[in-house]
Amino acid sequence: MSWKNQIITWLLKRKHKQLKRTVRVINLGQVKTAGILWKADDREVFDVLTNQLKVLGIEVSSLCFSAQRGSVRGEAVFSPDDISVFGKIKNQEIARFIAHKFDVLIDVSLSPGIEIQYLRCLSHARFKAGWSEARPDYFDLSIDVSKRKEPSYLAEQIIHYLGELNKQTVV
Repeated sequence: MSWKNQIITWLLKRKHKQLKRTVRVINLGQVKTAGILWKADDREVFDVLTNQLKVLGIEVSSLCFSAQRGSVRGEAVFSPDDISVFGKIKNQEIARFIAHKFDVLIDVSLSPGIEIQYLRCLSHARFKAGWSEARPDYFDLSIDVSKRKEPSYLAEQIIHYLGELNKQTVV
């Protein structure tokens, strides 16, 4: 592990303890805003997920991880260079994404990278959903996709389970 990653990992542990975030579990039908974390390789999955959420009337914001800055057109992009060695965000767009109190943060990146861990940990989203193998696990809803480790399957499962949360039976 690089020195930068070691320092950021140490900082994340400290910041996570200090983070005061109220978890709010709501049904997909009640979600008004969603933030999506995704990788540049998964454009098709991102587009399908975004369309599904917009059909439900959900306002969607996204942040795409790409190893090379500027490699994804039309979307907010972050790269390893956007986080300093001491864990400072160099890009205001990323800082706004982290600070926004989305109803739900959906991470379909399937990435163990420190940059995405940083966003998962520090996001002020009221509810966070992603894959169960992410370590450390900063999610409120972790989906096991070990048998089919694909972003499309993860997105499908997240939508399914968010639809089932706090479902009320009408008699």
